[in-house]
Amino acid sequence: MERPTVSVVIKAYNHEKYVAQSIDSILTQSFQDFELVVTDDGSTDATPEIIRSFTDPRVDFVRFERNRGISQAMNATVARARGEFVAILNSDDFALPGRLETQVAFLREHPDVAAVFSVPRQVGEDGEPVAGLGALFDFPFDEPNPPRRAWLRRFFFRGNSLCAPSAMVRRAVLNEIGPDDPRLTNLQDFDRWIRLLEKHEIFVATEALTAFRVRANHANASGANHAATLRAAFEFFEVYKRYRAFAPPFLREIFAEDVLRNGIDASGPSGTWLAELALLGETPWHHLFALDTLYEAASDDASYRRLRDLAASVNPFRIPNPA
Repeated sequence: MERPTVSVVIKAYNHEKYVAQSIDSILTQSFQDFELVVTDDGSTDATPEIIRSFTDPRVDFVRFERNRGISQAMNATVARARGEFVAILNSDDFALPGRLETQVAFLREHPDVAAVFSVPRQVGEDGEPVAGLGALFDFPFDEPNPPRRAWLRRFFFRGNSLCAPSAMVRRAVLNEIGPDDPRLTNLQDFDRWIRLLEKHEIFVATEALTAFRVRANHANASGANHAATLRAAFEFFEVYKRYRAFAPPFLREIFAEDVLRNGIDASGPSGTWLAELALLGETPWHHLFALDTLYEAASDDASYRRLRDLAASVNPFRIPNPA
């Protein structure tokens, strides 16, 4: 069987209201050299039946008998993809006209770029434009094409601002960085982009190529409900550990301005000064990461004392002072 240029991958779960629009938005693209690889993650509604109703031979559909989670569903879908490029789409979002054509052309013209994203159009339950998540997916830089170190610095202090269902990634790069971590439920995309940016450049188009649906009552998997917030806090702490594995020269390159501005000594083991940088973060998981990183890196009297002092003053667990 001839290899398609693009594999569009969709993982679906209980999206009977939206999945047909998601699939239709791909089948009607101007660029037609694609396969559509869909995995249903054990839906309990009519989602599987709706997917099966599409008879286009390019639709490759597999259904899990039980829900296995977002990361395992993604991994199973990507594993079946045969295309040179992999376009990600969620089953409650939809591609805008010209998405595949635009992204394929860009990657063909820029062989040094591993993945191309776009700022999404945020829409409501019925596809109407909404303010949605506000500036979350706005392009966060003044320069149009910042290097990977700039993205990694922003990720460290501000978290993710890339819209996964807008991404088209070279399949060879996905093979290189490996599958999503099945232990992650909220930040598996964020973890994937950190691993990709460690070695490769990306580009974010300001032209909307994907419609990102903001569900009522924060029903998105990444929505701001209490369960997702708790899970994300833990996952941020775990995902930030990726920075510990970066080559020390690259880590210094990422944070050169922060080290200089804050008078941090970056001549020693990277863990000791990465911990100091994490203390500049505004969240409890930054502060927990700082303590944990210094704990792992401490190897002399000075770092032992610093750890002892920080552990008695930094309060990531929000323990009340009884005094």
